[in-house]
Amino acid sequence: MNADVITSTTYPHGTIEGFQGGCNTAHCPAEVSCRTVHTRYVGDWAFRRQINAGMTPAQIVAAERKQAQEAADADLRAKKAKGSQRSAETRDAARERHNAARRAKRAANLIPQKALIPRDKLAALLDRGLTDRQIGERLGFTRRQVAGARNTAKLPRNPDSNRRPAPATTGASS
Repeated sequence: MNADVITSTTYPHGTIEGFQGGCNTAHCPAEVSCRTVHTRYVGDWAFRRQINAGMTPAQIVAAERKQAQEAADADLRAKKAKGSQRSAETRDAARERHNAARRAKRAANLIPQKALIPRDKLAALLDRGLTDRQIGERLGFTRRQVAGARNTAKLPRNPDSNRRPAPATTGASS
């Protein structure tokens, strides 16, 4: 396409003939470019039917925009109508149902789980001076599983002599 085609006032811009005649860039001066008209004509059966019926591409695009705006307005009206139908009592009831479900879920999480190692058995082994590692070896658990069970039971630990020294106790020295 050359500059004469773009600046020509008699060239059929915005038409199938305009595209076929050489106006196939984005610089088409028509409201709907020749390239867009060609693309829609080739790929959109409804658009092709309207063009063949005598409508101009500008009329088709204007009708499509109007239809899209009407659909958006109808959706907005429907949303507003649905929102206004919901009374304050309905909102309160929905809020209460939501809060009750949250309370039930919270209560379900607070149900104590079955202990991995019974507290009395764990306490007895710790009283014998066994470490978490030794208890784990005897019962078939890992050291971390035993440590977790001991921490959950709030029992003191017996330090592992080859891992960590016993924690220093703080007290008044005389």
